[in-house]
Amino acid sequence: MTREERLATFAELTKVPGIKRASVYADEQNKARLFIEHPHAYRDWRIIGLAKERGFYRLESSVAIGLDFYEERMAYTRFELCLHESQFERIVQ
Repeated sequence: MTREERLATFAELTKVPGIKRASVYADEQNKARLFIEHPHAYRDWRIIGLAKERGFYRLESSVAIGLDFYEERMAYTRFELCLHESQFERIVQ
């Protein structure tokens, strides 16, 4: 199969009810709510993975800040935190 044929087959599979791409499924399962006082606690946070220290996780939040006219794409700002598992809760949807 060529690349185009594989992409077309994949696109058909994603139209089946109840089927999700891995990236969509991972994003839904890895959301977190912060318990700590932080200026950006209201934003959606995503759990990236484990940190080196036991019980700590790396979290990330990104927000679109506007259109970059020179490169003709959206510009984003990204925040990262390393928190203990007692300082946030995983949101299950």
